[in-house]
Amino acid sequence: MQKLFFNGQFYDGVREEPRRGNLLVEGERIKGFFDSRELQPNLDQKGEKIDLEGAIVTPGLIDGHTHFMMFSQQLLSFRFSHCKSLQEALDVVAAGIKENPRIGGWLLGGGWDHNFWPEGLPDRQVLDKVTGDIPAAFFSKDHHSLWVNSAALERAGIGPDTPTPAGGEIVREEDGRPAGVLMENANDLILEIIPPPSLEVAVEALEKGMENAASLGLTGVHTFEGFRALQALQQMQRQGRLKMRFLMGIPTPQLEAALEVGLSSGIGNEYLRLGHLKMFLDGALGSQTAAMIEPYTSNPDYRGIPTMEEDEFSRIAKKAIDHGLGLAIHAIGDRVNRLAVDVLEKNQEQTRYYNLRHRIEHAQLLQPREIKKIGELQIIPSMQPVHLKSDQELIERHWGEERGRWAYACRSLLDSGAQLVLGTDAPVETIDPREGLYYAIFRRGQNMEEAITAHQALRAYTYGPAYAAGEEKIKGTLEKGKLADMTVFSSDFLQDPEQLKNVEILGTVVGGELVYWR
Repeated sequence: MQKLFFNGQFYDGVREEPRRGNLLVEGERIKGFFDSRELQPNLDQKGEKIDLEGAIVTPGLIDGHTHFMMFSQQLLSFRFSHCKSLQEALDVVAAGIKENPRIGGWLLGGGWDHNFWPEGLPDRQVLDKVTGDIPAAFFSKDHHSLWVNSAALERAGIGPDTPTPAGGEIVREEDGRPAGVLMENANDLILEIIPPPSLEVAVEALEKGMENAASLGLTGVHTFEGFRALQALQQMQRQGRLKMRFLMGIPTPQLEAALEVGLSSGIGNEYLRLGHLKMFLDGALGSQTAAMIEPYTSNPDYRGIPTMEEDEFSRIAKKAIDHGLGLAIHAIGDRVNRLAVDVLEKNQEQTRYYNLRHRIEHAQLLQPREIKKIGELQIIPSMQPVHLKSDQELIERHWGEERGRWAYACRSLLDSGAQLVLGTDAPVETIDPREGLYYAIFRRGQNMEEAITAHQALRAYTYGPAYAAGEEKIKGTLEKGKLADMTVFSSDFLQDPEQLKNVEILGTVVGGELVYWR
């Protein structure tokens, strides 16, 4: 079936000026572009004409880093991102405890940020008062800390004598009892006993997540989750229910299972493709667990928490690469960014053999040495400038001005020759791409030498993720023969980026299909 999108202004992702005219789609792909001065092509009998009324059309936006299943589930769960105090968070739980769906009998959710709570870190005792004996586990905003109640600790068998896991921390009271907050690898003590959602619940959540993402202009996401999410996405694909495109990463604990059945990066199709092995090297700035070369400015005796030993990381990385799996390496602090770059450099021969495109997820704090090497080695920095909403203050507080100069070094990375990928880390931040684009361009007005242009930001939200997935020949730009994935905006934010504050999403098109349309 043919569709003619006419009377629009098209930014094709190849040139920086818009093309006024009409775009013809046949099936799922772009058949051609027709200038406004040319006659509109004749459509087949079932063809459809869609009047864009002068709207701005770009290649379909792709969020390069999400936890989409978690984001989708949290649409059904407790959310604390708006809470400005511990008491407000407790009020949310108290108000919603009867209506909130329990997954496996647990109360789940997240989004709290103690950095901006006058009470500081929460604890189990205040949570017990509103949850009673129902186990509860709530992720922090950065998803590197877990707030739990006594019922959850009891189910997991965590008590005064529980040893602290390597690469983690159990916050304790003076007598040694767990206080109710776990960090980094200690989270696994709880997470491994929470039953996964049923397949039916997973599919229901993903349906809501896709609907929400489409309304925000997203045609695809890169996501990093376990086999239950993959199982649900596969079922939805078989049933023709996927309305956006997914690149699915593999968690490190599932590496052996993946290798046993011969999985490698790139297998799949245009709707669901296997991506990278996700590896964690440290924590996050918000939890002050990012691993640093020099101590934190706010704590001269502290350098963060590496979550994986260097020898173990080197061994697992080599094993994955030798089997054709690209790496997506979570690295926040400069210490582990250096480690990631050095290990990838040692594995260049096999990387080239399999044509793998390794990524560093977040790459939040780099030194000039690593920026240069990322460009030389063609490592992909996958970044989320939207974190600057809250991180700018934390950078100054915990890393200091001189070191913080190299935080979120988007322009320097582009200048190094690296292919930048942008995303949101949803549900850590809103999945709304307009905010991701805005903070890449404006950076809250600070450290503007690392700001990038609107066109560069758009490319990092379109072509960049397509390139990282090895799909730049089929999507990422609006060119003949490529998939007809498009995002329709109400106004031209590329000419005036300030319009990102109020530009509206008018439509989202995936494979020529109008999955969201106003």
